[in-house]
Amino acid sequence: MSTPVGESVETDAERELAQLLDRSDGERPWSIRNELAETMHENFGVFRREEQMRRQGAIVDELRERYARVIVEDKGQVFNNDLTQALELGFLLELAACMIVAGLERKESRGAHARPYDFPDRDDENFMRHTLVRWVDGAPKLGWRPVTVTKWQPMERTY
Repeated sequence: MSTPVGESVETDAERELAQLLDRSDGERPWSIRNELAETMHENFGVFRREEQMRRQGAIVDELRERYARVIVEDKGQVFNNDLTQALELGFLLELAACMIVAGLERKESRGAHARPYDFPDRDDENFMRHTLVRWVDGAPKLGWRPVTVTKWQPMERTY
């Protein structure tokens, strides 16, 4: 089943692509991508601290500002790896912003989301729910959806 894409969405995407390809002065995407990878690893790894997550939020905001001036040197229309890398970086920056919003609001440790320094325990009462983040008007918007418990009852992992 496919979802139809509105004409304005397609027009906006075409406009943004043209702006990216027309830009002749700015920063190459590689340094932004490397900085995103290094800082996410340092500040938003498996074991998380609120102050590091907040710091990473500020870093991602600054990287997104730099991305607005990124340039693509290859202006070709076919097999343009330079363009692909630049577009993927934009998506990675949006994903990082979504992860930060969600990570800050989930005040517990569960599975791969570990906050052992400020919230070391699992909190089923408040967080037995799915975290949903949508991109709305240029920013992440947080939402939640209840977990449907079926055959397997949730329980804390102990080893």
